[in-house]
Amino acid sequence: MERLQQILTTFDNWLWGNWLLYVLLGVGILYTTITGGIQIRHFGYILKKTLWEPIRARGGDSKESGTISSFQALCTAVASCVGSGNIVGVSTAVLAGGLGAIFWMWVAAFVGMATKYGEIILGMLYREKDESGAYVGGPMYYIKKGLHAPWLAALCACFMVTQIIGGNFIQSNTISGVMKENFGVPVLVTGVALVVLIFVITLGGLTRLAHVAQRLVPAMACVYVIGGLLIILVNIGKVPGVLADIFAGAFGLRAMAGGAAGSMIIAMQRGVARGLYSNEAGEGSAPVIHSAASVNHPVEQGITGVTEVFLDTFVLCTITGLVLGVTGVLDSGLPGNVLMIHAFSTVWEPLRYVVALSLLLFSTTTLMSQWYFGFVGLNYLFNRSAAEKFKYVFPCFCIIGALAEIELVWTIQDIALGLLTIPNLIAMLVLWPKVRKATREFFAVERK
Repeated sequence: MERLQQILTTFDNWLWGNWLLYVLLGVGILYTTITGGIQIRHFGYILKKTLWEPIRARGGDSKESGTISSFQALCTAVASCVGSGNIVGVSTAVLAGGLGAIFWMWVAAFVGMATKYGEIILGMLYREKDESGAYVGGPMYYIKKGLHAPWLAALCACFMVTQIIGGNFIQSNTISGVMKENFGVPVLVTGVALVVLIFVITLGGLTRLAHVAQRLVPAMACVYVIGGLLIILVNIGKVPGVLADIFAGAFGLRAMAGGAAGSMIIAMQRGVARGLYSNEAGEGSAPVIHSAASVNHPVEQGITGVTEVFLDTFVLCTITGLVLGVTGVLDSGLPGNVLMIHAFSTVWEPLRYVVALSLLLFSTTTLMSQWYFGFVGLNYLFNRSAAEKFKYVFPCFCIIGALAEIELVWTIQDIALGLLTIPNLIAMLVLWPKVRKATREFFAVERK
């Protein structure tokens, strides 16, 4: 088993090496260019349509059978990509690359906005209705119909199902660990509770998942944002210095081992990796959920991808980075998995539970969303009837995840995600004219 772990780890390190990060950045630059800088030129319009207007209208359900509303799709997608990585992952990246990693995280998120916008549009353009009349879509559908490569699409679906099962183990393990360390709840009790909770959600299908996400995601984001802003306000005098460290560290102007050039490269690697991993732009997951949305034009749903990355990285991950900087915990010697808990407790000890609660909410919402990816993957490979059975199987994995040692699972899940990302990026590099055409058509009408 140890030898297998070593082999898989070596392959995982190569798969998620710098070359894949550069390809992800390159695709983001391509889509930023062909959309005319969608994340800059239309940012105000995007926030108005995807956040302000839906919140004022208090969300709402889709009127079309077999679909969810655009805002529900956004909340469900945010639930999926916002996880423990927004707290623990950012802490680890900053520990390794310094505060300069935050700048490169922003760079990755900036181009990632256009990437996610593009892949969602492709999902909408190539989605299908299954035998029940519900819309299904994702990278396997535009790979099959856009690239005319059904064999690659089938592999993509297999990688998606594998990655989701591994993701269940990881999120369940994270939740059980938080419950045990902070609230003294036995891991078995947490595992059983997760089985019941996820079963109740999956039994109601995508509609119930969307309803839960629509209510839970804004609440969980507010808890973490308000808590983080409180810490920053208490230390407001240190913010200018932290911002200076972020920009100086990004370009190697803060001394680290390896000199200026070396520290810049480390900051870039850690920041770009965290930005891309956190918001999932280019990985092919977002189109699966967004393809179920009821809209009049693909771009109407595509713009929610810009908002999704903005909330995930520019809001949540940035708050994590600033809190780490202003509280001075980076020199504490503590590991990344407890660093933010310590940072909050420096202001007032009970505030540590804000981080614990946020970790629980982030991981739980990710977990409850993941079954749908597996459902769509199995629906593609087999049929809806076979995929429906996954609703009953998926929650049971929570027990295994809560109880197991999952180092090997982390590696397998990473590999499956990488193997899912590559064919998605290939499709995006080939099908970009479709996105440019849709963008020009939509905004030509909107400007009139």
